[in-house]
Amino acid sequence: MSLSAILKKEKIVSMSELQRNPSKALTGSIIRIVKNGKEIGIFLSKAEFDDLMEEQADLKPKFQKELRKSLKNSKKGTLKSLSEIL
Repeated sequence: MSLSAILKKEKIVSMSELQRNPSKALTGSIIRIVKNGKEIGIFLSKAEFDDLMEEQADLKPKFQKELRKSLKNSKKGTLKSLSEIL
């Protein structure tokens, strides 16, 4: 999902609004909760959470492939440890 699509779904709710009427404040799929102008949390609907978990599962094989590639490169000496850099 593109960032613009996510932002179109997002709703911003103040903490006081959430406390006054939680059932109304938590309508929507992605709700950013703010207090005194600072973000304190994000509420995701079950559908959004399930979508996020599905996307993470799809990324896992790609991540493992990149990790294997990095480990292989480290054996060739192209990567350096933090102590070598220091």
